[in-house]
Amino acid sequence: MNVKQKYVIHKKGVCDDYLIICDHSSNFIPQHYNNLGLSKTDIESHRAYDLGASDLANELAKLLSCNLVMSNFSRLLIDPNRGEDDPTLIPKLSEGKIIQGNLEISHSNEDKERQKRIFEFYLPYHKEINKFLINSIKKGKIPKILSIHSFTPIWKGKQRETEIGILWDKDDRLSKIFLSSFKNIEVGDNQPYSGRLRNDTLYKHATMRGIPNVLIEVRQDLLENKKDRLQWAKKIHNVLKENKKMINTFSIKKFGSYTL
Repeated sequence: MNVKQKYVIHKKGVCDDYLIICDHSSNFIPQHYNNLGLSKTDIESHRAYDLGASDLANELAKLLSCNLVMSNFSRLLIDPNRGEDDPTLIPKLSEGKIIQGNLEISHSNEDKERQKRIFEFYLPYHKEINKFLINSIKKGKIPKILSIHSFTPIWKGKQRETEIGILWDKDDRLSKIFLSSFKNIEVGDNQPYSGRLRNDTLYKHATMRGIPNVLIEVRQDLLENKKDRLQWAKKIHNVLKENKKMINTFSIKKFGSYTL
């Protein structure tokens, strides 16, 4: 059964062993925001969302028969993978592009538009994740969290060789499995980004609780069609399947964070 709130989508599975989240799954911006002053090309680009990540997350959730929580709004409005105290929560700049519709929003809690976006977009997403985790833990389950993202093949004019990035903080239980399991694939260890971002989604819901977690980034040119996305979902699923016995031994354990 699918539960769809206005700006968060929760697709329910029959298995509580995993929770898949997709912070940047959508480029949707309500009409009254006038695309924040950006062009259609910008809204259809990586600036607005992680291309291919939503479909990859959906395919993986089907293979695992697990729950999936996705944002249903663009990170240009407000980035759910940032802490409320992060200055880039509502970005004024994205990959060198000025976001005109965000320029007048301050970092102050007194800013009415800032608070509106937090309550309308940001908090419902995090509340849905939190609700699922609380209910699962009450049932004696330990839902490992898989956060699905994608990254551009070219950055600042340079080709990225990494095909899949495994991002992690101090809890390396899942990341070690992925880093050692992929064969004949260019795997990034905390590349092309770092998994150590204070108050991001995994920090908030996994690190602070001691829940096993990993953030997975797949290069966007490898996710161009449905077949590609299914293949990558199967690759990720196979790693989890082959290491199921070990993964099932994981308990709730607080490792802390390198950001503390």
